[in-house]
Amino acid sequence: MMIKMLKLFSIFTLSITSCTLFPKEETLLAKCKKSNGEVIKIYFVSLGATTNDVIQVRRANESTPIKVFENYNYLTSAKLLNDTSLQLILTDTAYHDSNRKSDTVIVNVK
Repeated sequence: MMIKMLKLFSIFTLSITSCTLFPKEETLLAKCKKSNGEVIKIYFVSLGATTNDVIQVRRANESTPIKVFENYNYLTSAKLLNDTSLQLILTDTAYHDSNRKSDTVIVNVK
């Protein structure tokens, strides 16, 4: 009986640890190509019901973000100003505040 309970507990533990309750969803919003051919990508990342959605700036073949924006959920525009500066215009559309305006941010993509 004890062995059977240990097996059931092991199966239950394995199923809980191997399943993702809230899968990470990534949506590519924009990409910009630098003069050296390197591509910078901007993603909207939804991490589940218990965490905030974010906008991430990443190099094309890397999973580590250059910059993460937690207070925004909408990308109005993205453009490279030069090979080291990326201009983003971001908005948070979650709040219905008529005074809420878009913010312009510059990200160092050296």
